Amino acid sequence: MGKFKSKFIFILGLSTLLLQTGCSSMGKSMGLGGAIGAGTGAALGGIVDPGKNGQYRTRNVIIGAGMGAIAGTLAGASIHESNERDKELAYLKGKEAQRKSSKGQSAPALQQPKVEAIWVESKVVGNRYIDGHFEYVITEPTRWEAP
Repeated sequence: MGKFKSKFIFILGLSTLLLQTGCSSMGKSMGLGGAIGAGTGAALGGIVDPGKNGQYRTRNVIIGAGMGAIAGTLAGASIHESNERDKELAYLKGKEAQRKSSKGQSAPALQQPKVEAIWVESKVVGNRYIDGHFEYVITEPTRWEAP
């Protein structure tokens, strides 16, 4: 029984380390968790009491893989959500720290560009009719206001 516990602890520890490496998307996290869980569950199912002459070994491996896949998928989703929540909190904390460190100073505002509207009369060009319309010309581009 001691040999079983040591293998179980080793496999569980290895699975936990692999799950904590993280992934870029929820699907990848759940897939990785499910794969690791299925492998771990299958390994544990092979170790568990195989019965007389190993008659229950295949059944145990299949059940272990299924249960491990479910548990691993749930763990992968949970870890992913936790990582995303931590990222969001870190972003908000940094944004708040930036706001406090600027000591009331804000970025200079932008001046609006100066735009001139020109009316173009309706006209016929070749076999095309062009309806009257406005054309807008930027006469002075946007600029930073002086602080």
